[in-house]
Amino acid sequence: MLLIVDAGNTNISLAVYKNDELLYTARIYTERRKTSDQYAYDFKQILTEKFNTPEGYRGAVISSVVPEITKKLEYAAQFITGHVPVVLGVGTKTKLRINVVNPGELGADLVAGAVGAKVKYPMPCLIWDLGTCTKISVLDETGAYLGCTISPGIKMCIEALGSNTSQLNQIDISDYNKPFGNTTPTAINSGVIMGTAVMLEGLSKRICEEQGFTNATVVVTGGCASYVAPGLTQNVIFDPELVARGLRAIFDYNKKEDGR
Repeated sequence: MLLIVDAGNTNISLAVYKNDELLYTARIYTERRKTSDQYAYDFKQILTEKFNTPEGYRGAVISSVVPEITKKLEYAAQFITGHVPVVLGVGTKTKLRINVVNPGELGADLVAGAVGAKVKYPMPCLIWDLGTCTKISVLDETGAYLGCTISPGIKMCIEALGSNTSQLNQIDISDYNKPFGNTTPTAINSGVIMGTAVMLEGLSKRICEEQGFTNATVVVTGGCASYVAPGLTQNVIFDPELVARGLRAIFDYNKKEDGR
């Protein structure tokens, strides 16, 4: 089995693969103040409850955009699997050509998602990653990473409205596919959720026009992807395994490289 850890600003996603089969996924909150031992305990509790035993791992791979906890996750993953994990970063073999000004600035989650798309889907490709932030990654006909857009995520927008205005209270996010609402909650949901859907489609159209893409694959992933689904008008591929698949490929690239 292979343990995959993808740490974002809001959640840490765990995935376990056995060969090519995804056995299990789970999420825990990202908590910067937790210790290495606490993360190791959390991982062990989750994985033991699912598999009855945490043994039988061939390794682990980690993607993290939260530097404060990366070393803690390395410890936890090694504690669980008995192997030093592959940590996605500068110098990690990805087989992804990154054509940006400073490749070191590119988030590990965006790299992993791009690798996951490259190994499965036709190019060119746009990846809509809807998590804490809403991002569009752009891959050209050869699978090279050209750049991305970054904007506030759905939850961030709704929380900002509730925190920074006097008459707009915090609301629950719901699936909403109407262009406007007739109550405060539906008005916020239409503005944020439908607004995000329209922004993604409109911005992607402009990207394709600028790059000359005539038939780009659009892949949607991330924890907030389901919220925008009802508001989309174009054909897209929903792939919750995208980042995990990319990290599994990256693990294999690096283990083959070092002979293990």
